[in-house]
Amino acid sequence: MLRGRPFSGMSGALHCRNSKTALSKMITNCKMNIKNENERRCVRRQCRQQCVIHQLLAVSVEIVYILRMKSRRIAVIACTGGAGHLRAAEALVLAAKNHPVPLDVHGFDVLDFTPTWFRRLYAQTYVELVNRTPELWGYFYHRTEQLPYRKHPLIRAFDRVNYGRYLRMLKELNPDAVLCTHFLPYISVSSTLRKSGWAPPVIAVTTDFDVHGLWIDPIVRTYCVFHEESAWQLASKGVPTDSIEITGIPVHPGFSRRAGRAGIRRALHIPTGEFTALVLSGGFGMGRITDVVRTVVDALGQTRLDRTAVIAVCGRNEHARRSLESFPIPDRVRLVPMGFVDNMHELMAAADIVVTKSGGLTSAEALAIGVPLLIVDPIPGQESRNADLIVEHGAGWKAVNLPNIAYKLHQLISRPNLVRQARIAAADLGRSDAAKRILDMTIRRFLKPLKKMPRNVPTS
Repeated sequence: MLRGRPFSGMSGALHCRNSKTALSKMITNCKMNIKNENERRCVRRQCRQQCVIHQLLAVSVEIVYILRMKSRRIAVIACTGGAGHLRAAEALVLAAKNHPVPLDVHGFDVLDFTPTWFRRLYAQTYVELVNRTPELWGYFYHRTEQLPYRKHPLIRAFDRVNYGRYLRMLKELNPDAVLCTHFLPYISVSSTLRKSGWAPPVIAVTTDFDVHGLWIDPIVRTYCVFHEESAWQLASKGVPTDSIEITGIPVHPGFSRRAGRAGIRRALHIPTGEFTALVLSGGFGMGRITDVVRTVVDALGQTRLDRTAVIAVCGRNEHARRSLESFPIPDRVRLVPMGFVDNMHELMAAADIVVTKSGGLTSAEALAIGVPLLIVDPIPGQESRNADLIVEHGAGWKAVNLPNIAYKLHQLISRPNLVRQARIAAADLGRSDAAKRILDMTIRRFLKPLKKMPRNVPTS
């Protein structure tokens, strides 16, 4: 007998425990209504046979369910337009592999199917733009949001050539649903797919707290957003409310396990009572992390605390990490420079505060763990809007410049209750189970395994 929680739509009578209960009731009724012992034995035998038949039916229905669901294929597609989009896709793939319902999941980066020169150009343009001229990026962000997105005929012709291999992969894979953590995987082929008449359900999994107009496309069946305000903003742009699901942003399963903070700090060799600031720059090492770290170190060195620590994660910015290793620090401050890490959930859980930009995934991860943020240098556009929502809900603070970081830290250390309140607000705002919510919604809406599940099986 298969064990586990009942699948949706299956009667409780299909399970062994309920069948045994029904059998017990029937036998009791037999004893009350039938006086002849031989007749009672005959009825009991018939009841047991019927119970076995019901149990076999339950097993067959569950096997059919699993086989039908195993044949349902999900494509999770990201784009190297920022590390957050890739991390969100990885979280969905991991959640699908561990989901109670077996799914055939495949993860891709859309740029892997484009020419090398285009892949480098697309990925590097964003990084260079937000690093060197963030104000220009902010202008483009707001300007493109105000105008309806229409492709020039030349761009359509370019897309047919540039994304030809990607389109062929999609058709060969023939997924039953496509989850996209970036808009490029579907707007690049939307018109071609719709004209061909073959278009699997596309779910747009947004990765910021606000949703830019570029995410909106006729091919999208459902938009997954972070918060009620995100849904409101998206609906104001003309998206039907029944096409919007408030799920949160998918994060790695490690961020959904709120393990004992004291145990994590011991494992990371962080002494009890040591105020710990975690400074992040994002997976691509963007932003002026060395300046931020020096400001945080100097500020903590001037506080009344005996022991403090600064963990600086520089991502792929090796130059910044090496620079911080030779940085002079006050006696009461411990500086730990790190490169790219794979235990971010542990570092966040151990920290008292996270000093970072307000990227969508970084913010969602911190909130899922329940650690407050001190936001520095948000990129104009999506990150500034993320910062607004965090601050409005009391889950963090925003420093307008480097000297303001020192002021905020002094205030938080002198008033520890502010940090405690912000931790509660962060935990309330965070959604650690977003990946599972998105998969549950996808199964419920688009991956129905059987045309009709049995509603009821008689127990007698």
